[in-house]
Amino acid sequence: MQFLSWLVGRNITEHLQQGREIDQVIARQDNSILARSTTELERYFKQPSEALPRQNGFPVAIVLMLLLVSFAFNLLTFLHALPPLSPQIHALSFFVPSIVVIGAILTASYLLARGHTAGVAGLTYVCAMLLISTVLLLSYSVVMGSHSGLWLILALAALVGARWILNGQAFILFAIYCRTQRLASVARQRRMK
Repeated sequence: MQFLSWLVGRNITEHLQQGREIDQVIARQDNSILARSTTELERYFKQPSEALPRQNGFPVAIVLMLLLVSFAFNLLTFLHALPPLSPQIHALSFFVPSIVVIGAILTASYLLARGHTAGVAGLTYVCAMLLISTVLLLSYSVVMGSHSGLWLILALAALVGARWILNGQAFILFAIYCRTQRLASVARQRRMK
């Protein structure tokens, strides 16, 4: 966990730790969940969604965009370093990983919006993997004297921006709001039993 904290930031790893604790409380489905919620909080989130204040999902959208840009630069640099491939294999080598990463990022953002810690963890792990692969590809590019280092520097800049937003107040508050909404919903159901 210490390495992950260093790689993606302290705020997001602390948020992940707190989220895992709340996920364990929710998974137990016992009365311990009632200690984490109040009837006022449950009543507040029981209101129709139109009555609740709008939440700003813009930080999540920016993180998604930065991760996709970084992934594209990493993948294109990696494919450029490979020996020449047939057009079909080259297309598959680009589209299959792209579909997998886009699916992972969209799934993570969906889970984040539903208050699941797995969503925040997914975005965090994608960011960490991209940081590691960018540094490795950049090192390879420097050693081989390749001209693709500029694209990797842009990918690294995008990842630094994503890391900064992931640890920023706006992203953390959005994730906490979604998690609290889920917690209040589960606690309300438990209180009604």
